[in-house]
Amino acid sequence: MSTTISRIGGGIAGLATAAAVAVFAAPQAHATVDAVSVSGSAPYKINTEYTLTADLSGAGIGLLVYWSDNGENLTPAGKVPWPVGKSSITWKPSTEGQHLITASQGGSTKTIAITVVDPSKPTEPGNPGGGGGSVDKMLGGLLGSRTGSAS
Repeated sequence: MSTTISRIGGGIAGLATAAAVAVFAAPQAHATVDAVSVSGSAPYKINTEYTLTADLSGAGIGLLVYWSDNGENLTPAGKVPWPVGKSSITWKPSTEGQHLITASQGGSTKTIAITVVDPSKPTEPGNPGGGGGSVDKMLGGLLGSRTGSAS
């Protein structure tokens, strides 16, 4: 009888182990980063704090979220999603130019491109941080004097 109980106990333990492995292995395949957003609005400026937020779904919703900026890891140990279905971190860009912000969870990633400007530099045409500088005024004056003369 003790052999039968031992076999049943061993079978239950084996089944519980298999179930635990299935539960821990399955979520990674079903984690989804649905969207990534940044607080505020353009123009984004260096040395200014913003909140990066990822919307998450899927069975792996509780897995750690990893954030990166142009491939540089912002969360080396990962970030526990909280509240459920969200992951947020504070981001303070220190360089101007394009920043590719990526959130990864399990096998799912989502990336957004953000242009960051240095507000201390003069604005030029095409600079997402502004326009309306002296070059704009000069070109407007030159072009304005030529419009209307269709002879």
